[in-house]
Amino acid sequence: MRIQLTDAEQANGRMCDVHLNLAVRLLREVGAVILEEAVPLEIVKEARIAYIDAIRRGLTRKARHAMEMPFFHHQFITNPFSLQVIEAAMGKKVALFRCGIHDVPPDIDGNQVDRAPHRDGNHLFPELPCVLPVSGIYVNIPFVDFLEENGATKIWPGSHLIMDSPPSDVRYLGERSKHLPAQQALMPMGALILRDMRLWHVGMPNRTDTHRPMLDIGYTRVFPHASERLRVPQEIKKQWSKEAKKLLRTA
Repeated sequence: MRIQLTDAEQANGRMCDVHLNLAVRLLREVGAVILEEAVPLEIVKEARIAYIDAIRRGLTRKARHAMEMPFFHHQFITNPFSLQVIEAAMGKKVALFRCGIHDVPPDIDGNQVDRAPHRDGNHLFPELPCVLPVSGIYVNIPFVDFLEENGATKIWPGSHLIMDSPPSDVRYLGERSKHLPAQQALMPMGALILRDMRLWHVGMPNRTDTHRPMLDIGYTRVFPHASERLRVPQEIKKQWSKEAKKLLRTA
């Protein structure tokens, strides 16, 4: 479920048709796709340093909202490769509705409470006997290498296609997930993962002595009746590109 971007793709800022079609197919069938070497390392390292500094200064609560630079850098928000896949899967009319930092702190003693599998969004019409196309995509950008040791996110491939009636709750997913195959989304810093918001997933315990932060960005199809949008400070929007502003439907 991973694609290694070529030197030519990185230089052009666009995926070739073969890779784009594969990415959309993996998102549709597996529910997730990892793009390696999709994010400039210097920007990721800057964000990691800023987040670690926020931890040292006791400002992690504020930092996790990601409403400041460098976490809200427009090259994260409008990464050319993730947007290319998002627009191919959901159309050109998409909006940004979330940007935050999810962090799994060290759990050396193994005292972390077990977390249950969950999904970030339900099916639009769970009463229907068919699965509708994706309407929400999350992009996660790790600030460190995602390894088994530091609790790389576990996902259940294909679980976004499971219809539930009534819609499943956390307890149901936890029990049912025991009987379905899962894998951890291992990836190096500089990679990103796109996942259908309906995909079952869970953060694993971090057995290292360092934090495991990642940027968590949510995109949705623009529906005529939808009104929820992410509120972005004016001083941040001034630094954004036109493409980034369009995700707020403000330009």
